[in-house]
This record gives sequence, C-alpha cells and structure tokens, in this order.
Amino acid sequence: MRSQGIALVATLALMALIALLVFGTFFRTQIELWVTRNDTTSVQAFYAAEAGLQKYKAVLFQQYVWREQQGQTGGGAGCFTSLVTGLDLDRDGTPTPFVNNQLTLVTNEPVVDAEGRPIGSYTVTLFRDQDDGQLFTLVSRGTSGGARATVQATFRISNSDYLEQAIFAGAGQANKWLNGGATIRGGIYVVGSPNDPDQYVIEANGNFALYNWYDLTTYAEVTNRVEPSYQRAQDLCASLRVQYGKISVGGSTQIGEPNNKVKGVFVGRGGQDITGNNVDVCQNNKGVCTEAMGAFDLANPPSFPELDQKLDSEACQGYSTWRACLQAKAALRIQRVGNVVSLVSPPGLSLPSCLSALTSGTLTLGTKTIDCTFTRPDGSQGGFRYTYSGGQGLLEVYGDVVLEGLDLVLNKPTEYKASGPGGRKSATLAVLAYGGTGGNIDLNGNLLPQTAHGLFPEHVLGLVAEKNVYQQGQYVMAPIYAGGMFRVVKKNVLFGSVISNTFCTTSAGNETKCDAAGQAAEVVYIRIPQANRPVLLPSLKGGKPVFQVLSYERR
Repeated sequence: MRSQGIALVATLALMALIALLVFGTFFRTQIELWVTRNDTTSVQAFYAAEAGLQKYKAVLFQQYVWREQQGQTGGGAGCFTSLVTGLDLDRDGTPTPFVNNQLTLVTNEPVVDAEGRPIGSYTVTLFRDQDDGQLFTLVSRGTSGGARATVQATFRISNSDYLEQAIFAGAGQANKWLNGGATIRGGIYVVGSPNDPDQYVIEANGNFALYNWYDLTTYAEVTNRVEPSYQRAQDLCASLRVQYGKISVGGSTQIGEPNNKVKGVFVGRGGQDITGNNVDVCQNNKGVCTEAMGAFDLANPPSFPELDQKLDSEACQGYSTWRACLQAKAALRIQRVGNVVSLVSPPGLSLPSCLSALTSGTLTLGTKTIDCTFTRPDGSQGGFRYTYSGGQGLLEVYGDVVLEGLDLVLNKPTEYKASGPGGRKSATLAVLAYGGTGGNIDLNGNLLPQTAHGLFPEHVLGLVAEKNVYQQGQYVMAPIYAGGMFRVVKKNVLFGSVISNTFCTTSAGNETKCDAAGQAAEVVYIRIPQANRPVLLPSLKGGKPVFQVLSYERR
C-alpha cells in the first residue's frame, strides 16, 4: 500500500510537471503570437502613416504647381507661397482655409493590401508656419488593429522663377565685382557657365551684403511711392543659388545675419565651391548665415531668358521666340533701319513728328516733348508720350511698346504712368537691337511711378533692353531685363528686380568696365504679385516650383 501511494504521488507530480510544461509552451507561444501580432500591427500602422504622408506630399506639390499655374495673387511684401491661403483640393476655386495654422486633409482614409483587404487607416494634417510663408509640416497618423504610428515631414515650398529674385543672372562672371560694397536685399540666382564651373561668379571681399529684409522708411524720398503693405518686409525668403561657379566670402561680407538668416546657400558642387571666411559673423559656417547650405539643389533649373528662345510664359507660349511675342503683342512697334525710322504696327497709322524725333537712333527723354500716342478704335490710347515741366519728366506708356534699332536715354528725373488692357496699371517698354544697332537703355535720372496713377507694385513699368542697362540715376523703381549687362553706380538704388546676363556695380559715372567696384549701390527686391506684373516680362507659366524636404521624423 505504501509503495502504491508513492507511485500515485509520483504519477500525479509527473502529470503536473507535464501540464506545467505544456501550459508554459502554450503560454510562450501565445506571447510570441501576441508580440508578432503587435509587431505586425505596429508595422502596418507605420506603413499606413507612411502611405498617408507620401500620398499627400504628392498632393501638396501638385496643388502648389496647379495654384502657381493659375496665377498666385496677394501675399504682400514678405515671404509668400500661394498655399498660405489654404488648399483647393477639389480645384473648384474655393480654397479650404487654415484654422489656427492647421488644416486636416483627410480623416481615417483606409489602406488596403494587394488583395484589397483593409489593413489600417491614416489621418493627415497640414501645418503652416505662422512666420514663414514657405514652410509647411505634413503630419500623418496611421492606425492598424489598435496600434498607432506617426510620421511627419517639413517642407519648404517656393518658386525659382525670374521675378522671384532680387537678381537673376546668366553668365554671372561680372558678379565678382559685387565685392565693392553692394547691398542686395532679396535672393540672388546665378546660372553661370557649365564650361567653367571653377569661375568665381561672386567674389565678395569688401562690404558686400545679402540681406533677407528691407525697410523703405530709410529711403524717405521714395517711401510714399510704394503701397503701405510693401514698405517693409522682415522675411524675403532670400536664397543664394549658383548653378555653375564658385563664391568667395571674405572681409566684412554678410550673407544673411545671425538673427535673420537667408533660407539657403546652394552653390555648384557644394562646400568646395564656397571659399573664404567672413571675419565677423557665422564663422563656423564659412561666414554664411543660412538655414541650409550645400550643392546647387534644383533638378530642373530655369535657364537665362533670351530673346531668340521660346519663353513659355502665359502671354508668349504660343510664339516661337520671346522676340516674336514682343513684336506681335506690341501696341506700338517702331523700327529704325539705317537712318530710316518706320512705324511697323499698328498698320495704317502715321506719326510723323514721333518718327522724326527718333532719326538719330536714340530716343532721348530730356526737356523736349515727344508724342507717339494714338487712339484705338475703341477710344483707348496706345503708344507713349513724354513731357517735361518744372524740372520733372512724365513718361506715359499705353500698352506695350517695342522700339527696334534704337537706344533709350533718360536724362531727367522722370515719373512714369503705365496702363495696360483691362485696366491694368502695368506695361512693358522694350528696346531691341536691329541691324546691329540699338538695344541699350541709359537711366541718368530717377525713374519712379506717378503716385496719382498708382503705387508700386500695383503700378509697374517693366523695362527690357536687348543689350545693356546703365543706372546712373539715384532711384529707379521697376523690374528690369538686360540681355547684356546691368550696371549701377555707387550710392544708387534699384527697387524691384533685375534679370541680367551679367550684373556689376561701378565706382563712378561713364564707367565701361566692372573693374572699379562701386560703393553702397543697392538692389531692393520688392515682390510684384503675378496679377500686377507686366505680361511681356520674362516669366515661366507656373514658374519653377521648388519642393524641398527639410526634415523627416518617425514617432
């Protein structure tokens, strides 16, 4: 009996041990299954969040491109992107606005596997920076089987079109003479030469400064000619881009400031193409105060606009070249061949006194009246008229005007009055070469908008010169294109923007070269909304959108 009792106890103990082993194995298997399931759902939640981020990153970029193609409006003087007003995902003309700087793009949108079975969902919210109009953060929250994951990315969304810069330069070689103390308030874009990537397109060894702000109260003589909302800007979203070439930073150069950095400095092949070191600020970053620095960053950059190439702008996309567009769309087109000046368009018009004033090959705006206006069939005016009284000239431009084979010289302080179709207060005055002559503009006096007609940049006269523009007048307020060189004399200021193959400052009047750098010449970028821009100035339909991913984070 005693042995049987021991056997029973041993058997029961063995059975209990086996049960414990079985239960342990089962429990461990269940834990592994739970962990695997949790890992699976966590991974699925992450990929759901990632799917939402990637989809709406593409939607955001497509929305921006579409909005730019529609023509951005508003925005004021500062850092601006057309998306700051909201998103129009349905493209019905009614954007959904941000509320407290955020906008929910989608809620619980399902994610399915390859066989169409739901595996999770995501909610995506877009946040805009309250101070920087180009900065957005996309946050995607994914869920799957109770698991949650969040991914987010921050983007800078901008446009690298011609008139979005203080200076858009082509070859850029002459830009090395900015070392003489020029101040540029706004972005600089230099294409450079692909055949000479080792050239220095900016060699800033003096007091050169590139700032991200302006305040027109420091220019008392012109402040009242600018719309109040454009009289100051603390953030211009300024960047420095050089596609081919190098920059040198030295002396007392300032590119950005420690408390107001430029958005980016992207030069050639990167750090190796940024040489020198500023002695005062941001020394740990080669003297460059910037939020980002590296190699040239645009995959499909804009080229320098040339008259004999196609300009894919809204106004000129149907023409083989920009020149052909200017010639066809001009309200008044005058051409000089040899010593003969003729009126090309409108046909059948006779303006003998106007044409006789141009026989010398130079349209000189001084003390004499020159009337080249006419009346259209609808009763509106076309052409241009210049009058002078009391030490002040007035240049009235009605519609776009093209002068071929002629130079333009402005010798007196002048106000302009620009009028275009549909009540627009903008027009283009183009001076083109023909037969080897003409195509230059000399601005020897101030050129400013007439305030009675409108304030800048609501009221704008665009200037186009096939060859060179020389600014010797103290103040010019206009967007300018120079197919050759734009030169500005010391202590003079251009308000607007410059598109020029080369840009330089000169130390005194009548300089013909850029080897004597000017002191304290300035370009102050005042952004012209697309709705106000002279339609025949260089532009690209929809611009050149830039979508930079600044950061990515997984939570």
